This record gives sequence, C-alpha cells and structure tokens, in this order.
Amino acid sequence: MIVSVFIQAIQPQDLKKKRRVDIENADLYTYDTAIVANAQRLIGNVRFRHNDALMYCDSAYSYSDSNRFEAFGNVHIIQGDTLNLYGDKMTYIGDLRLARFLHNVKMVDKSITLTTEALDFDMNTNIGYYNTGGKIVDTANVLTSMIGRYYSNEDLLFFKDSVVLTNKDFVLRADTLKYNSKTERAFIVGPTTITGTDKDGVLYSENGWYDTKQNVAELYKASKITNKSQVLEADTLFYDRASGNGRGKHRVTLTDTTNKVVIKGKIGVYNENTKIAFVTDSAMFIQYGKKDTMYMHADTLQTKPDTADVNRKDDKYFMAYRKVRFHKPDLQGQCDSLGYRMKDSTLLMFYDPVLWSERNQMTAEKIQYTAKNPDPGIARLDNSAFIVMVEDSVKFNQISGKNIIGQIFENKLRIADVNGNAQTLYYLKDKNKYSGMNRMLSSKIRLHLTENKIDSIRFYPKPEGKVIPIKELQTEDIQLDGFRWRESEKPVNQYDLYPIDEKRKKNAGSSKIPALVKKLVL
Repeated sequence: MIVSVFIQAIQPQDLKKKRRVDIENADLYTYDTAIVANAQRLIGNVRFRHNDALMYCDSAYSYSDSNRFEAFGNVHIIQGDTLNLYGDKMTYIGDLRLARFLHNVKMVDKSITLTTEALDFDMNTNIGYYNTGGKIVDTANVLTSMIGRYYSNEDLLFFKDSVVLTNKDFVLRADTLKYNSKTERAFIVGPTTITGTDKDGVLYSENGWYDTKQNVAELYKASKITNKSQVLEADTLFYDRASGNGRGKHRVTLTDTTNKVVIKGKIGVYNENTKIAFVTDSAMFIQYGKKDTMYMHADTLQTKPDTADVNRKDDKYFMAYRKVRFHKPDLQGQCDSLGYRMKDSTLLMFYDPVLWSERNQMTAEKIQYTAKNPDPGIARLDNSAFIVMVEDSVKFNQISGKNIIGQIFENKLRIADVNGNAQTLYYLKDKNKYSGMNRMLSSKIRLHLTENKIDSIRFYPKPEGKVIPIKELQTEDIQLDGFRWRESEKPVNQYDLYPIDEKRKKNAGSSKIPALVKKLVL
C-alpha cells in the first residue's frame, strides 16, 4: 500500500514533486489524534522514499502538515550507491531534506564508518555533523573527537575538540583537524602532536599535512621533531617516518638537550633512526657552559652518536666542514675541518688550523685540544708546530718544532714540550729593559712559562744557539722560519664568525674529510 503526504503550500508542480515524502510501505497505519495530533502512525516494515533516498524503520509517525516524519527502531537510510545511515531513532524534515539521528547511530560511506549517539545529516549537501562525540574508522585509521563534520561529496572530514587519530604506526592528538578519507591525508590546522608507537620521536606542528598512508608529512608552523635528547625545529619541516628522516628549511634549530648544544642554520636534516643530524647555510653551533658559551660557524655542521661506549648512549660527535671559525671568551680558532668529541671536550682541527688562547697563537698541520676539569687542558700540535706568544705589539716570543704538546692551566700556556727540530726565540729583560734575544735549537725542549714569559727551559741534548744583544738585532733575527702572526683573522666575538674575511681565501684548505677525523667520528 502506498500513501503519499503532500506539501500543502501552493508551488510549481515539479517543486512539489521534488519535496514530497512518499510512504511506500507499512504493514499497519492508523490515525489517532489522542496519541499524536496531525500524524499517521505506521507500523511494521515501514519504507519511505524522498527523491533518491530510501528510508526504512520498524515504526513511524508521518506529519502531513509539515512534510516530516519520526522513525523508530532499526532506522536505515540509503542515499545513492555508497551512503548508508543507521540509528534507533530519526526525525526527518522533508522540506530541508535533513535527517536527525539519535542513539546507536552509524554512517557507512565508501571506506569509512562513523559511529556516534547523535548525528544530523543534510541530504541536500551530503554533509553530516555531530556535537556529542563520535568515532570514524577507515582502512588505516581510527579518529575520535567531540565535534565532527563529514563532507561526503568531497570525502572530507572536519574534527574539533579532543581529536585523536590512531594508526598502527603513530597516534595523532589535536584540537582541530581536517581529514581526507579518500587520500587518508590529515590536514593540521592547530596545535597537533604525532607520537610514534615504536619510536621515541614526537612530531609537533600547528599547520601542514600528514599522509597517513605514506607516513610522510609537510609542516609549516611552529613545527618540530623531538626525541629523548634532540629537537629539530624549522619554519618548514618535511618528515618521512619510514626512513626516519626529518628535513627543515628556513630558521632551522637543532637542540641537543643532553649536551646543551644548539645548532642553527637555514637547512637541516635529522634521522631519528641513526640520530645523525646536520645543518648548513649560515650554520651556527652554540654550546652552553657553566661559565661561558662557545659559538662556532661553518658551511656545514653535523652531529652523530658516539657508539664506542655503549654505556654512554647520549655522547655525541660533532663535525664542522669548510670555513670553520669559533669563539669563546678564553679560546678562539679557525680551520677548514673540525671534529669535536663531546664526552671529553676534545677538538681536532685540520687544514691550516690556528688556535688562540689568551695572548698565545698555536698553528700546525693538525691541532688537538682537550679541555679538562680540573686542569691542565692539553694542546697537541702535529707537524710544523708553531707557538707565538705576544711580548708587545712588535715583539713575539716563538716556539717551533715538528710536534708540540702544551699544558694549559686557567686558560694560559704553562708548559710546552717540543719534539723534533725544536727551536725557541724569546726576549731577555734586565730590570724591565730588553737586553737581548735568545735563539736556541735542540732535538727536544721543555719550557715552563708564566704570563707568556719563559721561567725555565731545558734542552735535550745540549742546545745550539746564541744570545743577540737588543741593539744588534736584524730583521731576520726576530722571526723563526714559518712565523705568521694572524691576530687579524681572530674572531673577536660571536658576531664576528661570518661572513669569512676575504683574505682567508688564500688559506682555504680541502673540503674532504681527513682520515683522522674519519677515525675519530665515523
């Protein structure tokens, strides 16, 4: 039996037909104003049709004067080829084509299933929305939130308030989120954290997208990747969970919380599996100490874990390549390649390295410097080693040899052991007046110094040399072979680390990683 409910307003016939709700079936229908006024009661296998939608229920009230009905028990709407709506109760407003479901509500459309306790669905626009909490499940993810909107035509979902997306690889939490159910891509539109289920890394952003199918992300605002000891931040972050790679662009900051190190630059890469990271383009290394801070600039800065000691997993190696310059109050230096072992504060400098400590300048083919607490710090100068100590603006005490090992106390050179073709040149004073210069040569020399002045000196074996009276000094007497005073290249503060002075170009070394650096850090 088919009973039709017609809209009473006078309208064009085609619009009437479009807005009419048809009752296609009911086992029993009655009309009793004592129960519900202006309504037919339909019982058993009830079926309605409205345009292209079929609606089923156990029983219903149909209101002819308002073109609406209330459905009860096993309510089911079929819209088109893919959309199915279920619930215990529904109110359908035909003029608006609006279905309001209550209790045990379920919507199935294409690949997704939505469950909630209350859902409004606009069948004109195919948009559903809930405000009392809901859950959506698709082929890869489970999403829950207090407020949700589903745009069926665009395969797009909008979530707000206590949003949680659960995937086999991660859990996403946000206040606001958009999600495309066809591409399985989540669009971040507010503070969002993504935590891996099998890794210690946490992703945070306030704008961008995360492809849950490919496990890749592109993030644009306040974005960072955090693990137990490192944080990578940037204006733009690209992340690939499969490879563990995170890439940052523009205002990149890599923070090592364990070693109190910050590396900044314009481009950065971090791998959460290997814990290897590097930063380039205006790269700056900053290490905070109890008393002072070290600043270092290079073309490329890199960190990696020290795997030699399994009991100290937080130890790091740090490397700098090309145009390396650093500054701290008691120590400055430059070279072309540098390795820094953080667990014992050891610097390895290669390719025309120079180190300044107080009024001392140290050069060699390779310099190794280890700061120790308590003192002494150790400086090892290998091959063509040279130490210059300032006497005054035109006078320089000098030490040279094949290798030099210097002991540094309170940031001052106190002991120097010179091995191989050891030479010294130092000025002599008599009653605060310079009386002459002592030039000595031996196989080995040990010097004890105070405030850059030589207190005592020992030679092994007996030395060769002479004392030259101050009045008889010639230009060639005041310099050992290889002497270069390079104070003009010394960085005066952290702001003087780059751009590199043009005159350094003539001293630029190779960009290859030295074998000794590889041995230390690779």
